[in-house]
Amino acid sequence: MPVETITVLGRDITYEIKNVDIHNLEYYPENPRINYIISRYPRGKVTQDFIEQELLKLDSTKERIKDLEENKGLLDEVYVVENKVVEGNTRLCAYRRLSRKYPDDTRWKRIKSRILKGKIKDEELFYILGTFHIKGKTEWDAYEKAAYIHKMIRILNKNPEDIAKQLGKQKKSIEAMLRAYDVMSKKYLTSSNEPSLVNGARDELKKYSYFEAFFLQKELAKKSEDTPDFIDQFVEWVKEDRFKKAQNVRELPKILSHKKATKAFYEGDAEDAFDEAKHILYEHKPEKVDRFYKKVREFRELIHEAEAFKIRDEIESNKNKKNELRECYKDLKRFCKEVGLDAQ
Repeated sequence: MPVETITVLGRDITYEIKNVDIHNLEYYPENPRINYIISRYPRGKVTQDFIEQELLKLDSTKERIKDLEENKGLLDEVYVVENKVVEGNTRLCAYRRLSRKYPDDTRWKRIKSRILKGKIKDEELFYILGTFHIKGKTEWDAYEKAAYIHKMIRILNKNPEDIAKQLGKQKKSIEAMLRAYDVMSKKYLTSSNEPSLVNGARDELKKYSYFEAFFLQKELAKKSEDTPDFIDQFVEWVKEDRFKKAQNVRELPKILSHKKATKAFYEGDAEDAFDEAKHILYEHKPEKVDRFYKKVREFRELIHEAEAFKIRDEIESNKNKKNELRECYKDLKRFCKEVGLDAQ
């Protein structure tokens, strides 16, 4: 039988695929999902059984159990390094649960595994998992991806530019992910009193997208540098559910650029503050929140900045340009009449 290999960062790594007894494999503690769970408990409490019980609480595990049960088996093999499942921990957990549910069914006693041979370097493992969960598969949540990148930069002493090239992302995206992870981990998760955060529930980690959206907005990122307390204020807004979705965070710079909208956002009830602030913007600065009025403003600026004498010379010598402007004039005149502007 020929030796099978995968190429990782220029090195050929040999592997074999075989069905392995599920009880001869271990969960991989460095998996971001598992690492977040165990980081909230004393080291002495964290065992393989403990990890399994925590994984079983996750919706993703329950969904995987259901999928495997319906399919009656596994499509993709798990990746194993030195008996640790470095990729596929949820699948291993699901197999063990189904093995207990169907003790006489042999299909759940062994799991299809791709066993990597030899010593696998940290950088190689990072690339493998990054390809699965950051560059390719989307099984990891955004927070989990950021946590893994953060850890690998610290362990491998890489810079964001190196990681961006390796994962096919922009440097600014990696930097935003790292800053968002840092703030969420140090300020949001540690300061929250919600019981679901304490037991490592995954739903709250979805708020990570709010923090990433924050640092992707250059106005907000700069304000956080100029006014450090602004970060603490933003954390409070997230905890209060002042934003209904990450898209709201991307619109925050528009609100903060208008005095009345800012006042409404700061002082309004958490549930309605964003909508009230946006309504004020719509009334006073429609070009900031409405696509139509934004285009109107852009058109006005285009006309205002145009060199009339130059355009006049152009249309005298080019009938197509003249026709385009003539049609524009007709359309604008017609539209103004239809909306009642010609009578004012």
